[in-house]
Amino acid sequence: EPLIDPEDMKKRNIPDISSINKEFILEKLGVVMESVKLIRRKMRDENKSIPLIGFSAAPWTLLFYIVGGSSKRNTENGIKWLNEYPDDSRELLQLLTKIVTEYVSCQVEAGCHIVQIFEAMGMMIDNDNLEKFALPCLEEISREMKKRFPDVPLMVFCRGACYMNEKLSHLGYDVVTIDGSVDRATARVAVGDRVGLQGNYDPIELIPDEASSKTPETVRATTLAMLQELGPQRLIANLGEGLGGKESPDLVRAFVDSVHDESRKLISQNI
Repeated sequence: EPLIDPEDMKKRNIPDISSINKEFILEKLGVVMESVKLIRRKMRDENKSIPLIGFSAAPWTLLFYIVGGSSKRNTENGIKWLNEYPDDSRELLQLLTKIVTEYVSCQVEAGCHIVQIFEAMGMMIDNDNLEKFALPCLEEISREMKKRFPDVPLMVFCRGACYMNEKLSHLGYDVVTIDGSVDRATARVAVGDRVGLQGNYDPIELIPDEASSKTPETVRATTLAMLQELGPQRLIANLGEGLGGKESPDLVRAFVDSVHDESRKLISQNI
């Protein structure tokens, strides 16, 4: 059940921040680390040399679900907590920041090459509260992770709030992920040379329609346009949103192949 208020928080069996360590994470989420190790073993067996990306939701997103319980109901509860219980919200966010840091640390130790912190509910928090509550958590995670694993790249994605990408680019991450709302013409201007970019191909281009207008050729053309607009260097070509299940596997393959082929051509032309 969602947390109702600070009094309810005191009644729950919420761990003290001092108890959050590697052992706590392995006890609660050890299956994730075993999965990472299994994936790495299979990659070695199949001679696959590709990066394995670790992942965690960000503290604000976790708080949003803890006090709301759903992405579709009680969606006002997160902001209500921040506004009505700011001190208790900070306490909960500090705890979640520690948990996320230890969680992704364990993923790296298990074999992940890169980590992404995903503020999935960036669209559910206003600008002022995002700066006041969410960004300090993201910065603390990157600072601690760089201290522990200076050579592990860190990515951050604030979905639905990419207007904050300029500020995100100052938080110590290596890559800022952009969603479909971002104007590619200004995406690099916002982050400067401080970070690389990840994104932001429109997955609708991968969904077949009745007119059969989506083909490997159209996917190649739209992929090339993205690469030309964002530049092929310091870019992780990816989608602006996740796959929804209606995409054609053939078109997804065409996207991947087009990224490799067209970026290679652009780089060879020094574009």
